[in-house]
Amino acid sequence: MMSRWLLLLLLGISCGYVSAALAGEATPGLDRNQPIEITSQQLEVLQQQRQSIFTGGVVAKQGDMILFSEKLTVVFQKDQNQVERLEAVGGVRVLQLDRIATAEKAVFYQKEESLVLSGNAEVTQGKNTVSGDEITLFLQENRTLIKSSEKKRVRAVIIPEKNRKLSE
Repeated sequence: MMSRWLLLLLLGISCGYVSAALAGEATPGLDRNQPIEITSQQLEVLQQQRQSIFTGGVVAKQGDMILFSEKLTVVFQKDQNQVERLEAVGGVRVLQLDRIATAEKAVFYQKEESLVLSGNAEVTQGKNTVSGDEITLFLQENRTLIKSSEKKRVRAVIIPEKNRKLSE
């Protein structure tokens, strides 16, 4: 069974962590007691490959957090009891309150406790935005790395608190 804690990290951290850091705010409390509901057109369980694959309009919800993608793969460690990584692919969008994270792909690595958003990755909160080809959140280090290719640059738009109130 998929670890609730890991899915919660995929959903909550990708939305809240980067945008909270940009806005200078704390990440809102995450309620781990809420049930997780995953819906999709299909679920395929591959025992020998240690994978569960949700495909077709995947929607994963827990509390006020929602993940949308075309495919969500849960890869288990060899003992089948622990999740190794989660991979969301195809129009990845994560919503929580006024936070939105989008990318072509999102991968959460359990052991390293890192989340990688790649392919036109963007995180917004209100009018604040950060974007690049890849956004990596190193959860244990409380650090974020945003990269872009040589042809494209990292972009951050941060509205100061005083100006935010005027423009809202």
